[in-house]
Amino acid sequence: MIQLKITTLSEDTSNQRGLLAEHGLSFLIEYNGYKLLFDTGQGPSVVANARALDIDLNEIDFIILSHGHYDHTGGLLSILRKTGKIPIYAHPEALKPKYKLLPPSSYRATGLPASLQELKNAGAEFKLSTGMQEIIPGLILTGEIPRVTEYETINPSHYMEDNGQYVPDPMPDDQALIAITKKGPVIIMGCAHSGVVNTVRYAAELTDSKNIYGLVGGTHLYEAEAERVAKTINELKSFEPQVLAVNHCTGIKAQMEFYKTFNDKLIYNSTGNVLQL
Repeated sequence: MIQLKITTLSEDTSNQRGLLAEHGLSFLIEYNGYKLLFDTGQGPSVVANARALDIDLNEIDFIILSHGHYDHTGGLLSILRKTGKIPIYAHPEALKPKYKLLPPSSYRATGLPASLQELKNAGAEFKLSTGMQEIIPGLILTGEIPRVTEYETINPSHYMEDNGQYVPDPMPDDQALIAITKKGPVIIMGCAHSGVVNTVRYAAELTDSKNIYGLVGGTHLYEAEAERVAKTINELKSFEPQVLAVNHCTGIKAQMEFYKTFNDKLIYNSTGNVLQL
């Protein structure tokens, strides 16, 4: 029996005929008899790709939101219209309005496209928490990730509202999922706004592990300076990952650097790809 199976339902790229690609991310995760969605993509891609891949969204047990940006939450309403009533695990800040600064002084909404009432009417049962929780045995949601490294900073263009004013968003809602496997922990990330190294360190601490087996998802290194990418990779080497299926906001330059270090351990994880770990 396969303990962990991850199908990329939505990602920025696709190399399979008949599947939609869009800027965003969504994984179907099958773990020890449970099925869940980790993020919901930006728009119609998850529902369309599930249909093309003969995946029944009615079989999903619950949904996890890694953070509140539109490219990870935008498909939620259309998915709820397929699943009906379903638990959704998220940080409370993920449901609040978010913005991106467009210089010099305009702000574009980047949070949940649908209203909370629309989502609740469609069946969303939000399970909000800021802390770590083991959702099912062996499947751990990190909650808020401690920010330890000096070089992993939040993108300064991310903003939120506070008392009618736009202020920088520290993004406490960013969280990752850890799946315990026989080969070691597998870390699934949405964008790793907290920093890849901060995320991996915290996952190792939560699982009392010196090494990690897999790293899957977005790393938000596409805008990172070369020095930050180099420090990230150097730190990751000490955890000896065997699978790096990084995608979405990682960026081609960072992926090239990952490949130089990890070679064939790096997997091109586009829409429709299936990992069996």
